[in-house]
Amino acid sequence: MRDTGRKPKPERLPFIDREVQRIANARSVTVGLAIVFLVLAIVGAVVMRIVDAHDFPTLGLAAWWSLQTVTTVGYGDVVPTTDVGRIIGGVELVVGVSFIAFLTAGVTSTVIERGQAARRAAERARSDQDVQAIVEAITNTRNAIADLDRRLERIESRLAS
Repeated sequence: MRDTGRKPKPERLPFIDREVQRIANARSVTVGLAIVFLVLAIVGAVVMRIVDAHDFPTLGLAAWWSLQTVTTVGYGDVVPTTDVGRIIGGVELVVGVSFIAFLTAGVTSTVIERGQAARRAAERARSDQDVQAIVEAITNTRNAIADLDRRLERIESRLAS
């Protein structure tokens, strides 16, 4: 096997995987999580203020309840008492928990993939070193055999004369 000097082509990843790897770092994930939670909390607060004005007389109180609900903290100091309010709270809880699970799975998958890629690169480097060592051993063996052939020819020529 001889070295052609060409680099092997990198693995092609699907578009979504490339995009996840591009944006998945601690800062962007944290900012993204904060923005989605804030938007969900604001939407939940506005909807709750509209549909359950009795329990949530101010937008601030509705926002406080929504923030507690979306983050699954739920202090219990403010709760909806109407059926529509409870349904909205339930939806907000399910969406908040689902989003946290989805985001955690995505980040974990990306971290694991990066670790596996690094391990594959290290294994490839070790494999390349092993191949190079084998090639050198074969070359050295061929050289030794050629040297022995020359010595044997000299001995045979001396014996013949």
